[in-house]
Amino acid sequence: MTTEDKQLEFIIYCVESTAERLGRYGSEVYNKLKELGAINGYIRSYYDTLHTQGKSYIVDSLLEYIYHRDPNWLPEGYHPFLSANEKKGSASC
Repeated sequence: MTTEDKQLEFIIYCVESTAERLGRYGSEVYNKLKELGAINGYIRSYYDTLHTQGKSYIVDSLLEYIYHRDPNWLPEGYHPFLSANEKKGSASC
């Protein structure tokens, strides 16, 4: 398997894992990530690091990427990396 094949397989994994978390079709997520430049500018560029991470980290990082570029595309009220206290509106130190 070539490096290009491995990256393509990983891109598919990233797209489908993110789609699963969002409850959307993979094609929707792929189109959004492509539109925002995440396929080549993030997933492919950081493949060496990303492919060593767990599914949750990868999906969280992609959702954060989307959030900072098109937050309205994500589910209403979505905010990346909020703790349980922040979600409830509690003040944190």
